[in-house]
Amino acid sequence: MVPTAAVLSRLYATGKYKIRALTRDTSSNAAKSLVEKYPGVELASASLSDIASLRQAFKGAHIVFSVTYFHLAANDRDVNYDKEYEHGKNIVDAAIAEGVESLVFSSLDSLKANSNGKYPGVMHFESKHRVEEYILSKANQIRGYFVYVRFYFENLINSSRLLPEDSTTIEFVFPLKPTTEVPIVDTANDVGAVVSYILDHPEESLGKAREVSSGYYTIQELVEAFTEATGIPARYVQIPVEQISNDSLIRGLKGIEEFGGFNGRSKFIERNKLLIDHKFATPVKFWKNRRWTGPAQ
Repeated sequence: MVPTAAVLSRLYATGKYKIRALTRDTSSNAAKSLVEKYPGVELASASLSDIASLRQAFKGAHIVFSVTYFHLAANDRDVNYDKEYEHGKNIVDAAIAEGVESLVFSSLDSLKANSNGKYPGVMHFESKHRVEEYILSKANQIRGYFVYVRFYFENLINSSRLLPEDSTTIEFVFPLKPTTEVPIVDTANDVGAVVSYILDHPEESLGKAREVSSGYYTIQELVEAFTEATGIPARYVQIPVEQISNDSLIRGLKGIEEFGGFNGRSKFIERNKLLIDHKFATPVKFWKNRRWTGPAQ
């Protein structure tokens, strides 16, 4: 589940909000399914590249939750490098123009800053962080809030394969050391809870980043949790990071190994447990909830 769907589901369940969901095509099957699942949710069509359409979609809104998606660029000079920042800036400008009071943005740390300049130009981090800085620069016009969503469990699912020798054992293939610790997140279970907490505690959360995760786990622990939850044999296979064709992603993975997700911060784990009335998904809980038993044969 993408963060936007998870947030919609959580806020809808509270019954406290009148929700408008933005989509590129309100006549799509996905859009129709959404309104069937969540009666009363309003649909609006908008493009992140079109400020006018965003302004129309934001009319009368008090709060906007937004997620931007990075574009894989062939190199750092590719025109797509700043596309995510452009989309984020459009969201901010449209929200301000329509008098939106609060904007909750899914952001990330700057890996360039966290690595003291060693890993610059990692677009997945830098573009989001630039949008965050832009929002903060407009603090006199809009209230900014931020959630940090780092390593999706789905990253492992998308990099899985069946072992050819027995067609039973699942291999999880990824370019990180098995001992690399990552702040894991179950988007369907956890993101909406943190956004809901932010909206319920606006003064406490204003201008701050709230990390979404149950804790740090090694890649090997995530794989072992799969077998514990399902009984299906699995193993982890580390591939060379150089097998990835995108230089920006290579720098990002190297930066995570060296400096950690969320730059190694850990205090948020106890805060999430103590302050937020929600049980964050552990690896075993995620695999049990997901009921995924391996890639399609």
